[in-house]
Amino acid sequence: MVLDERDLLRVGIFAALLPLIALVVGSARRLRLSAAHMVMPPRLDPGTVGRVMLSVTNNGSSRTSTLEVSEPATADLTRGVRCLVPPLKPGRQAVTNYQLTATRRGRFLLGPPTVRIGDPFGLWEEHRTLPVRSEVLVVPSVVRLAGMPVSTGSRSAAADRAAAGTIGGDPDVGIRQYRSGDDIRTIHWRASARHDELMVRLEEPVSHGGATVMLDHRATAHRGEGIHSSLETAVTLAASISLHLLEADHQIRVSTHTGAVLASGRDITDDVLAALAVIEPDPSTTMAHTAVAGSGLIVAILAEIDPPAARILAAARRRGTNGVAMVLDTADWGAHGPSARSAGIAILQAAGWRVVPVRAAEPLALAWNRACSGSPAYQRAGERQVPMPAAR
Repeated sequence: MVLDERDLLRVGIFAALLPLIALVVGSARRLRLSAAHMVMPPRLDPGTVGRVMLSVTNNGSSRTSTLEVSEPATADLTRGVRCLVPPLKPGRQAVTNYQLTATRRGRFLLGPPTVRIGDPFGLWEEHRTLPVRSEVLVVPSVVRLAGMPVSTGSRSAAADRAAAGTIGGDPDVGIRQYRSGDDIRTIHWRASARHDELMVRLEEPVSHGGATVMLDHRATAHRGEGIHSSLETAVTLAASISLHLLEADHQIRVSTHTGAVLASGRDITDDVLAALAVIEPDPSTTMAHTAVAGSGLIVAILAEIDPPAARILAAARRRGTNGVAMVLDTADWGAHGPSARSAGIAILQAAGWRVVPVRAAEPLALAWNRACSGSPAYQRAGERQVPMPAAR
């Protein structure tokens, strides 16, 4: 203005107004965007790889500009993603995918994605968070097991159900009246003679008795940190034993040291894995009497077992029930401070529990084989409990 350079003045005014014009034009476009995740597979095992398809859809009535889509990293699962999406016409969708790498069990959340919208000159931009989050479940690792613990009572877990059927409690084979079209080979002649009319068999798979799997996840009982802690080994052992019993057609009850029931029933594989996937160290130090309530077979997965907890387990076990205690040797995971483990083991043994040691470097299938053998798991040697080899 001082030099009367009108052309330069017009350029200056235009440069000053251009960001405001870009803001007004960008705000008036009223873009409507939505996003969605597709996780494949929806459940992962530790050490496996999955993929996520992130889709962004233009639900508005105008064409978008180039978008920058980003999603934050999820610890122990993914490093996130950042990419450019070309302009989208109304109703069109852009899809990008990125990798998931499961390193530990747990429930993880993906998202929410963030979209950066701006003008071609880079004078104005908006960061918009799209409200979508998706869950990824990483279930515990499962080890293949073989065999079943021998019974210490008068009947095994499988015999309990069979005996109940013989007295009419819950028979494995039922009968009903003959209907037109029934296979003649299914006629139950003895029942037909008793009822004076044709009766047919309702054959069901022979079911085994009940079993309880109890997981002690008290923070004070376990040692180590992260995926290398004794708690992770205990969770893997609980999942493996539970699925092994389910495959043998046991009706199982999975509980914790507090007595809380994580899953119960016969066809509950998914429920067991989902419940154990989110188990965290519990700050409580007490053991509930209801933790091992039940009959048939009881498998308690323990770590640092102190005398008070051992007395509760010893008193809670019913007479004639087969009790197996899988005790993790916490010294392998960095035990610290004085340990009352030997005293607790002695209390369980005196109460009729079968105590089986689990070492950190030992395959879990081998420890389970010792639980299924007839040899004593421990032998007293002075003041120290040492494991004995399984009987051949």
